Formats: sequence, C-alpha cells, structure tokens
Amino acid sequence: MSSESFAKPPFWGTRLINLPTDRTIEKGHLLFRISHRYVPEVSSGYDFFFGLDGPANVLIGLGYAISDNLTLSVGRTNYFKEIELGADWRFLEQKKSGLPFSAAVHFSGSLVTQSQRGVATFSSEHFKFNTQISLSHQFNDRFSLLVVPAYSSNTDHWDTPSKGTLALGVGGRFMFLDDLSLIAEWIPVLSGYKDSFTGLGIGIEKKIGGHVFQVFILNSSGVMSDQFLPGGDLNLIKGGFHFGFNIFRTF
Repeated sequence: MSSESFAKPPFWGTRLINLPTDRTIEKGHLLFRISHRYVPEVSSGYDFFFGLDGPANVLIGLGYAISDNLTLSVGRTNYFKEIELGADWRFLEQKKSGLPFSAAVHFSGSLVTQSQRGVATFSSEHFKFNTQISLSHQFNDRFSLLVVPAYSSNTDHWDTPSKGTLALGVGGRFMFLDDLSLIAEWIPVLSGYKDSFTGLGIGIEKKIGGHVFQVFILNSSGVMSDQFLPGGDLNLIKGGFHFGFNIFRTF
C-alpha cells in the first residue's frame, strides 16, 4: 500500500534487489516470488555464455497477507537447500505516522537441509535467525531511499564455531520513465562474518500490471538474508559480477 501523499509507493517490489523494502500486499492477497542468481561471473566468457550458461541459485517463495500490514511467507532455495519461514510487518507509514519515513520489520528463521559431514541436519549450526528493519523515505513519486539495519545468525554455518553478521544496507530507486526505475543497493558489514567483498548491486525495475520485474548485476549469488548479508565473492567495482533477476506476482 502506498503513502497517501504520493500517487505511487516508494518501491514496487518487496525486495529492492536483495534488501527487503517496506512494501506489503493487501489483506487476503498472495505474493509469488522467484529470485534467480546466475553463479558463473560474466567475465567467464563465451564458454559459459557470459555468465548465463551455468548453474544458478534460485529461490521460490509464497506470501499471504494476514492484514494490509502483515505478511507471512515461506521460501526455499537450492543454495544449501535452505528453507525459510518469515513475517513482514509494516508498522509506520510516512504519511499516516507524521514522520518523515516508513518502517517495516522482517523476522525469519531458516534451516539448511544440505547434508554436511559430521553435522546433523537439525543441529544448531543449521538454524539461522534473521532480523531486518526497513526504513524508507519517499521524496516524490520518482525517488525513494532505503536504509536496512540487519542481523543474521550462523552465516558461516560450515565453520565451528559459527559466526553471525551485522550489516547496514543502503539503497534507492529512481523512476526515470513511467514505472521503469533504476535500483541500487550497498550492504557493508559492520561486524561478524564477512565475505571477500561488500555486497553491491545495480539494475532496473519494471512494473506491468500485477507483476514486478527486476534485472540486475551484483557481486553475490546468495538469495536469502543469511546468504547475501556477508557480501559477495566478486569485486563489482573492478568488473566482476553475476547476472540476476527477481519476479514478483500478486494475486
């Protein structure tokens, strides 16, 4: 639901690229989500069709709106064969609250079901808990900013003892044509487990009816919070990146 002071909401999708937005769906509606990250980097060349011909990390998710401000969701990704249950609650709206921002909190728990030698599937290392708070400010119908403090536990579940990750995501949307936007995000790690490079992504977003399509480049291939918050394996600033896309469909 959009703020009453603008004709359009600050964001169309429930994700900017990886970061959760303050966007929720209307009560009684369903949200179907597909998130796709190609594993080969684009610089792999023609043998991997410039990153498109190879394995991919894919998330398929389904959400149901208990109310206009509360959505419950379930998702599963082939990356570590991880299953996630989550809840998204928007508790402030920029117009209605009288504050200069909207806010939503996101809680989720997930389980890594991929077998790991010497570790039981239901061990504590395989359970992950994620908390993120989306704070957004909408300047006008075209330009919005997003800040997301976030924490995920057991982000390096393959190591003992496992560490968590505390990060602060920053992103924005600029709509340069009717319902066609430039989107970008940056996710520096503040403490805990960190991958080789800080998470970074940039792309375009298009809304068509009940669909939202996003296509982007990014330096990480993870699709769930505990997978992308630590960062990525490529240096996007020096030209290392993966292709990815998100599709959201509301019913």
